[in-house]
This record gives sequence, C-alpha cells and structure tokens, in this order.
Amino acid sequence: MVNIVINQEIEFLEEKSAWQGVKRVAGYVRNDMEKVFGKKPAICAGDSPKSQTVILYGTIGKSKRLDMLESAGKLELSGVRGKREVYLFQVVENPMEGVKSALVIAGSDKRGTIYGLFYLSEKLGVSPLVNWNHVLPKRREYVILTEKDSFVSKEPSVKYRGFFINDEWPAFGTWADKHFSGINAACYECVFELLLRLKGNYLWPAMWASNFNLDGPGLKSAELADELGVVMGTSHHEPCMRAGAEYGKMRGEDSPYGDAWSFLTNEDGITNFWRDGLIRNRSFENVITMGMRGENDTAILGADATMEDNVNLLRRVLKTQNQLIRETINENLDEVPRIMVLFTEVEAFFYGDEKTKGLLDEPELEGVTLMLSDNNQGAARTLPTKAMRNHKGGYGMYYHMDMHGGPMAFEWIGSTYLPKLWEQMTAAYEFGVQEIWVTNIGDIGTQEYGLSFFLDLAYDIDKWGGRDAAITKEYTKKWLRTQFAACFEESILSRMTEALWDYNRLLARRKHEVMNERVYHPVHFFEAEDVLRCCEKLLNTAKEARRACPIEMLGAFVSLFYFPVCGTANLMKMWILAGRNKLYAKQNRMEANDLADEVLACIKADKEYVKDYHEIDDGAFYGFGLSKHIGFRDENWNDENCQYPLRTYAYPADEPRMIVAKKNDEHYLTGGFWCERPLVWRDAMRKDVSEIAFEIACGSEKEVQYEIHTDCPWLHFSKKQGTVAKTEHITVTIDKSQLKGKETGKFFVKNVGYGEAEIHIEAEEEKKYPSGYFLWDNGRVAMDAGHYTAKKDVKNTGFITLSPYGRTDTAVKVYPVTKDFYGENDRPWIAYDFYVPEGGEYNLRFYLAPTTPVTNESRQYLGYSLNEGNVKIINTVKEEDKPFFTSAQWQKEAYEQIKITETEAICKKGCNRLYFYGMSPAIVLERIVLWEKDKELPESYLGPTESFFEK
Repeated sequence: MVNIVINQEIEFLEEKSAWQGVKRVAGYVRNDMEKVFGKKPAICAGDSPKSQTVILYGTIGKSKRLDMLESAGKLELSGVRGKREVYLFQVVENPMEGVKSALVIAGSDKRGTIYGLFYLSEKLGVSPLVNWNHVLPKRREYVILTEKDSFVSKEPSVKYRGFFINDEWPAFGTWADKHFSGINAACYECVFELLLRLKGNYLWPAMWASNFNLDGPGLKSAELADELGVVMGTSHHEPCMRAGAEYGKMRGEDSPYGDAWSFLTNEDGITNFWRDGLIRNRSFENVITMGMRGENDTAILGADATMEDNVNLLRRVLKTQNQLIRETINENLDEVPRIMVLFTEVEAFFYGDEKTKGLLDEPELEGVTLMLSDNNQGAARTLPTKAMRNHKGGYGMYYHMDMHGGPMAFEWIGSTYLPKLWEQMTAAYEFGVQEIWVTNIGDIGTQEYGLSFFLDLAYDIDKWGGRDAAITKEYTKKWLRTQFAACFEESILSRMTEALWDYNRLLARRKHEVMNERVYHPVHFFEAEDVLRCCEKLLNTAKEARRACPIEMLGAFVSLFYFPVCGTANLMKMWILAGRNKLYAKQNRMEANDLADEVLACIKADKEYVKDYHEIDDGAFYGFGLSKHIGFRDENWNDENCQYPLRTYAYPADEPRMIVAKKNDEHYLTGGFWCERPLVWRDAMRKDVSEIAFEIACGSEKEVQYEIHTDCPWLHFSKKQGTVAKTEHITVTIDKSQLKGKETGKFFVKNVGYGEAEIHIEAEEEKKYPSGYFLWDNGRVAMDAGHYTAKKDVKNTGFITLSPYGRTDTAVKVYPVTKDFYGENDRPWIAYDFYVPEGGEYNLRFYLAPTTPVTNESRQYLGYSLNEGNVKIINTVKEEDKPFFTSAQWQKEAYEQIKITETEAICKKGCNRLYFYGMSPAIVLERIVLWEKDKELPESYLGPTESFFEK
C-alpha cells in the first residue's frame, strides 16, 4: 500500500508560479507542523528536494508540477478541474526523481488549494482555532497517510460563506487596539486566517467606527484579503464597497461628495462617492452591496414617506448603481457578484403593498443575489416562494448570532442555540437560499462554537444538515474533541461535552441580557430549582476540568469553554437566587438574607470571570468580555438603565416564627391561630408521585422548635421534630398501597409554644388507566410534542421529531419544510391521547418555536381537532393587519423564545385524542397544555411539568 510519513523532515515543494496567498497559507501549515513535530519543515523552491518525502501543493493552471504528474498518469485531475473550491488530496508514489512519495494537494482554484492545505493541518490534529484561541495540538513524532486517505473534496454547498464583524465596540475594537494598535491589516490577517480555516470565504468587515479600505493603512487590508482569496463585501447598508463611516470623513460643502447622505438632494455627490469606491476596489474579488439606507443603519426616508416614495427612490438608486458598475468594472453585470439585503424596512419595499408594486421582479435586480434576513433573533423572516426560486442571482441569508438593536441586544457570550440554527438554516437551504450565508458574529470572541457550526453547515449541508436534530449533539462532541482531545481524558471530555450542551440549552430558553428574577418562577414546577441545579453542575464541571487542564492550554480552555460556561451559569444562578431571595424575604424567611449575600457573591464572580478571561494567556483575549450583559430593562433593547439584581433583607420577628411551605408552592403557613386555614396539597393525586418535599423555615431571630404530628397511617416523614434557625428540608412519603379510592390525610406542624400549621394531603390509590394516555394532573394535562401517540403522513410529507430542540428539548415539525397545507384537505397529522375526569370546555395552549411567517403576509396557521370534531385553523399571528416584524408579539417571542397560541377545546369525559395538523411552513410544535376552563395555570416560564403517561 502506498503511504507517506509526515514528520519534521518532510519538505514543502514551492513553485514560483503559485498564488502568493497559497504560499502564505503553506507557511501557516508549516507553523502548524512545527507545533505538532517540534520543527518546521523546510521549503524547496527548486527541483531537487533533500528529503525523499515531500508535500507538493499547487493550483490547476498555475502549477507545472501538477501538469507533469497528470501527463505521467500519476494524478487524475478531471474531478477537480473547473470545479469551485475543490481539492485533490492524494498520496503519490515516486512522483519525481529522488522522491519516494509525495502528498499532493491540487486545488481547482486558489481557495481550493488553501482548503486542501488546511485539511492537512486537520489530519495532523491541528484545530482550526490553533492561532485564534491558541489551541495546541498533540505532539507527535510522525503521522502516516496512505492511499486510503486520498480523496477529492466536494464543492461547498453554499457559494459564499462568511461572517460580519459588527457591534465591535467595546469588545473587538479594544482587543484590536491592544494587540494591533487598531483594526488594521495585521488584525485582519488573523481574521482572514480564522475564516479560511473554518472553510469560509466571505467577510463583511467591522464598520461602526472602522474603514476597511482606509485603516490598513490604506488598502493593505483589502490587498491582503485578495491575496488570501477572501471575498470582501460590505454590510447591508454600505453600498458600492464604501464603509458607512467613510462618508462622514469625506463629506463637506466643498467635497465632491457633497454634505448630505441623500439621493434626493445630493444625487451627484452620492453618485461620485459610489463611483470612486467601485474604482478603488475593482481589482479585488468583491460582492458589491446594492441599494441604500439612511446614515448609521436607519431608514432611508423619514416616517412621513410613503411606500411609493421609498420604492421609487430605490429604483433610481439601483439603476444608478448598475450603470456605475457597467462603467467601472464590467459591462456584463452577470459577471459581477452583487447583493441587495432585505433587512428591516427594506424587506417591505421589496414586496410592496396593495397600493404600490415593490421591487420584486424589478429589472435592475436581475442577477442580484437577494439577501434575506432573520428576525434579529435567529428565525428566518420571508423565504422564497416557489415562483421566486428561479430568480437569476439566487438568494442569501443574513443571520444574527449577535445583535445591537431591537427587540434586544445580545453581544456578550455566544448564545446561539445550535439546534435552532440547524433547523432554520437547513430550512432556508431547502427554500433555495444557497448562494450566500452571512452571520453577524459581533466580536467573534466567545462565538467560536456557533460560528464553527454555521460555516461547517454552509460548507457541507449534506453532512451536517438533514432532518435529525441530534446531529447538533454529534457536532458538539466532535468540536470539543477537536479542541481538547490532546489534553483531557475521555471521562473529562464527556462531562465537558455535556456541560457545553447544557450551557447552550440554557440560552435556548433565555439570553443573558434579558434574564431577570421574574423569568423562572422561584418554586412552581421546580423550574427554578432545575435551572439552579444545572448551573451548579456546570460550574463544578468547569472547575474540575480547569484543575486537570495543562497550563499551556489554559488560554484555549478558558476562552472556548470555561468563560462561556461559567459566565453563563453564574449569571443564570444569580438571577435564580435573586428571585428566591425576593420570595423568601416576602415570607420573612431568615434564609433570604443568606440568599441576598449569595446574589452579591454572584455579581462579584461575574466580574472575576471577565477579569480571568481578559488576563489569561497574557491578555490574549482582552476586550472580548467587555459588553454589558446584566439586567436589561423591558422598556429598553440595550444596556441603557440596566440594573444588577436588587437584594432584599428580611428583619427577624421578635418571637419564634415558623414558615411551612411546599417546595413547589409559594403559599405558606405560620401556624397562626386567627387567620390561617389548612393548606391542601394535591401532588400525590399524580400517579407517579409518592413523595412531597416541604420546608420548615425560621422567620425570627430565635430558633423555631417544631414537631410533626399525624394520625394518618399512610403518611411517613423523613423527620418529625427538631430545631431550625434557617430552613429544614423534610419529605413526606405517601404509602399508596394503603389507600382505598381517593383519601385525604392530615398532619400538623407545631411551632412548640406558639401555634401549629395544618396540612391536608389528597391522594388516590393506584389504579390502571387506559394505556397510551397522558393522565389528568392537578387540574391540567401537559404533553411534550415529541411524545405523540400516533401520526399520519401524506404524500411523503409528515411530522418528524426534533430532539434536542426548543425550551424543553423536544419538538415536531413537518418535512419537507417547503410544503404548505393551508389550502388542502388531506394533511399530515400527529396525535396526542389524554384522559380528563369530566367532559366539557377546557383551555388549550400550544407552545411553538418563535418562528416567523415565511411569506410576506402576516399569516402563519396551525390546525387542530378534538376526537371526531372538525379541524380548527388558527392564525398564530395576533395582528393580521400589521407586519409581524417589529410587532409587540415579535418582541415578546424573542424575549421568551416561545410562541404561545391559546384557544378552547371541548372534551368528553375519559379518553380523548387531539390531532395537530401540518398547516403553514415553519410551524414547530414544542408542547401542548390543556386545563380547566375559567381557571389560571400557576405562573411559570416553561409551563407545567409533563403529565404522567400511562404505558
């Protein structure tokens, strides 16, 4: 078998004709090999290498050596030639005189060769984050490659794949200032290398106060991008290769560009500004942004302007820009990559309204890639209809992993939930969004996990797409081992993988910035307790892993794992404790004071985690943790008037005061004589509940001496007497084998010498219900979407379970995702069987993923029926006469990461079946809850615990 030994003695064969950027990347790879083998391989620029093993790299059409090997029958390049960004990776025996074996990397073009070189690094165990995060590879003496390692790469799934450095102050800008004295060419070399290692090829540069084409200095950044094969663009509101900040530097009464960013009043000046930008950058590989918005990312015209005013202005703008491109770059516009980004209000101008035809089918947009956008929160807005999908120029997607704007800013630690990203972008791809994918990545720092997945998905959607959300867990496992397999044992890696996933899952429910003490109820359904337990586990896992981390890997470990995980867990813990502190102080529990101190400790810990992140590895990541991230107010989308948690202290009562409360109930007793009535606990009516946890707390300076008394033979207590200064945790066990039908057991908690509290527990003997049904539970039935009992597909279309997905880890969605069943009679359905004790009218709530309508209409339908009843169709958009984007519903769903639709249902006594139908695209069902009419569910964020399912 043909093989080659890769070690420090191997030589790189370099050709004078090779692209300069390819040579530079070969240098990066040689540096990688030095980290692996301890010595940098030599370069041979001639035809007589000293080593018998070589790495021969080149680009078809730019390499005589590749031509010679092909002519000699050593290589077959037909599968590479003419392809886009493809490479051959092949071990060749006796490629030339004096050489025993060669690893040949033959690219179809510049980027194909570059990707092939970086693939070699990956084969040697080098992470794409080797330089960005200082991920050190495992040291080796050699690596053997054989002919089994030979292959031809596929063309990337998406043509242009990249990110947007945005909202760069204070984080990215501070980092760049510290390390490079600005956002200049030296800074961008690191960014370009990262982009290419992650298999991206396209960049929108930083633009808040940065000028990519001026700050290099001059064009050095643009020249370097072109050298390395990085395709440059500009953001959605920066046309004709001009940064938004450039106009502010060049405007003036005496300027050829005029002194007004207005195509109405300064058409000649703006046209000159665009023309000069196109001329300046025309020798580079670019994708040119078309259209126009107002200064500083605002609407182009005032609030009084009509739809017709805006559309007509944009038509003039597009016509002018296309003419400028013909004059300065290429008369054939089809050969010039161009985009128009349908972001914020521009989307409305594209579609128009009942009075005004929009820009859809506008001749000036022929051949222009139409960049669609998400809703600023990771859910795609409109997607191409079947009639739109043949648009010449194709479609792209502008996706937010970072946001500085409504409905809320999120710019601190990466908070993109991988299953949602996977679900949304694979759906967009199926709708025909395949030309360009760009993600707003903010400052890059702490976004590496989500960014890696985004670009891997864009590069190979066949591998990472599909219909099984579990691929995101597989990716997480692979990604973590790519970074840390060299320095941790598998047992630690497994716990780290679980921790990384749990951190990501917490943020699927609520982002850092809009977390507060009111989000999770302190006690109902144990939802806060579950989050707190998760946070403690995350902190413990991260600290355990840090103790095992080699010192030389601490930079990578802290930046990629420890800071994101601990920063998130500590923040969530802080708010959970703040909510509990507020409740306990209201009850006058002395434990409230300890909780207040713990909240303060979390506030201090937050600052310490940022400080640690900034100081590790000699300040390599300084600046990336600077974004505000605590206590954003509902009335503000940003950090203006943000606030740390308030801490409440309870003053002790004079006499011993007892507080008795169930752990999942905010109601409590003190044992007072005059005003109190017994509490009734119904938890044990649930079939799988035989224990109830409750607390006896102290609300006074003096300790409480308590005693528990009962005459009920089926109630048993973990402890029946004691003294409590803060809180005593007690479990009462219900022996259901002694029950006959439904019974009520009583017990008393005596505050010795001061009173007693009376508690009633309702319980029911164990009995058999029909199998396959969710059972009634304390006035309600709650069913997670993935736990259906029957389903029906229609014409190869049906519901598929997504797990993990959403706030409670399971959901269902119709595939193929492009199918719309609203106007059809035969629809796929999924069914849920449940039991209710009485017939009648009930409240019905559907918990749905916070997606948006895929068409320009404010309509997104779900359908359901009960038993043999008719199908009822509901528009999940609450205000049909208004755009969904920027509506109050849009804002609420973004904060809560859920769409809730409520209706009514008539059930029969006993067994019922609820059918949920395929209807509008993008509907993703997460949960269903049904409860008694005219009653309120206990307040909670996630909803009731799923009901018991009788198997």
